[in-house]
Amino acid sequence: MLDEYAHDASHSTRALVAEALDERRVEIADDIVTRLRKGHDLTASPLIVRTLVHTLAKSLADGSPDPVVHWARMVRHAHSVVAVTAMIDSACAAAEELAHSFHGDLATIVVFLEIAKARSHAATTDEPAVTGDAAGHAAIQGLLAMLRARDDATCSHSQATGEWARRIAQRLGLPPAMTERTVRAGVLHDVGKIRVPDAILFKDGALAAPEWEVMKRHAESGAEILSQIPTLAQYAPIVIAHHERVDGLGYPYGLRGEEISLESRVVSVADSFHAMVSDRPYRQAFSYGEAIAILSEGAGSQWDAEVTRAMISLAAEDRNRSTDANLAPVDQAFYADLVAIPTLGDSKAV
Repeated sequence: MLDEYAHDASHSTRALVAEALDERRVEIADDIVTRLRKGHDLTASPLIVRTLVHTLAKSLADGSPDPVVHWARMVRHAHSVVAVTAMIDSACAAAEELAHSFHGDLATIVVFLEIAKARSHAATTDEPAVTGDAAGHAAIQGLLAMLRARDDATCSHSQATGEWARRIAQRLGLPPAMTERTVRAGVLHDVGKIRVPDAILFKDGALAAPEWEVMKRHAESGAEILSQIPTLAQYAPIVIAHHERVDGLGYPYGLRGEEISLESRVVSVADSFHAMVSDRPYRQAFSYGEAIAILSEGAGSQWDAEVTRAMISLAAEDRNRSTDANLAPVDQAFYADLVAIPTLGDSKAV
């Protein structure tokens, strides 16, 4: 299903930037040489820098940082570490500037360039290459940094969703690998909001129907971004389904029940609960009691019943530990039998 929504490589921002880099490699290389001389007091051969620009274009087109890493290892024998890293950083900066001019998928480009820089820098030193889990962590941090620059509240919500997802997964007794995969998908679930226009993302009131359709596409956008980053692609199927509902009334596919992965069902509950207990531009935060009531009503229809029970249990425990005198202990019977209802009204509530 994800392939339906993936950009064709020939039309993606990455492909466009790669093509522009290669076509303008002489001009860009000359500019990089000038920058190195003025900014770093380094002398670099225009011919060597042209090979770097061409190599970076190939890396972007292939979706792999390996060509840049190989270039770094090759020229390291003739240039200092400082010179090699400065050339790579300058070339990546030029590529990012081109991405800005295309007004396209900047998130994917920036994260890819950060990975390419980290791995090529390691290749010029005695540091171990940034691969596997370390590369994935670096890519996640890069995306979170971009999300924070766009909207700090969304970034904070994403991190909190990951933590709630961890607690739910542990309460359910999920295997460690599945738990970690769910946590990371929770942290990344809203990365597609990078593409949502400010007028919609920060609107104070309820969204009009056309605006809501744009907002709903953030799940697909997030999956597209992640699918183009090799170390994060495994989280794309979870992210694209985090607004599916077990009754089939969710989006983007209208999946039902176990057609939705367990990881997505966990992220959905964690996302919804934290959204409910957080202030939003269009409403104040719900109390834990109010959020527990909404979760209880929606278990089995909007959310997976077993996952919802785990979330309600955790929320009730936290509420009962609260020192707030206005929060009375939760009656265990309150959430023992969960009621399923078809809808929860305004979709912006969660």
